[in-house]
Amino acid sequence: MIEIVNADRGHIRAVLENLRTDDALEMAAAETDLERLPEMIMRYRVFAFCAFDYDYGPIAVWGMTHRRSGVGGGFAFGTDAWGRALLPMLRQIREFVLPMLYDQNYHRVEAAALARRDDVARFMRLIGAKSEATLRGYGSGGEDFTSYRWLADEYVPANDAQSETHAHATH
Repeated sequence: MIEIVNADRGHIRAVLENLRTDDALEMAAAETDLERLPEMIMRYRVFAFCAFDYDYGPIAVWGMTHRRSGVGGGFAFGTDAWGRALLPMLRQIREFVLPMLYDQNYHRVEAAALARRDDVARFMRLIGAKSEATLRGYGSGGEDFTSYRWLADEYVPANDAQSETHAHATH
């Protein structure tokens, strides 16, 4: 069973030590310092969560760092067991994280991923983020990245969506 817990340095290190290949390639292209990453996440996080399985251990880490007023930088990475944690992660992001961002007046969350990563594009769509631009030659080896963004003015809270659905159904 997957449990969503607040991430700590140990969770982050465990996931980094067992990164799925595409996450490792992406971090290398972005010249991410994997030794310092756990400390950087913990120091600058607005929130950081871990999908944890008591049989497997930490599976995935995701969260957001503060960039400037109303703007955050999103991140997510995981192990090869990522697929096992996907539904609990999506549920937690949709039901807790997005309403929290909206309530705390974050108007933008941005992230970037290797442009060839269809899995990231799907994940971003599922959490309401959209592709914004292709960053040609953005990686240290000239790799293309895609920038994604979530905007509060495009977000429809779940209870608003339900009331809109019911309102339309009565007409």
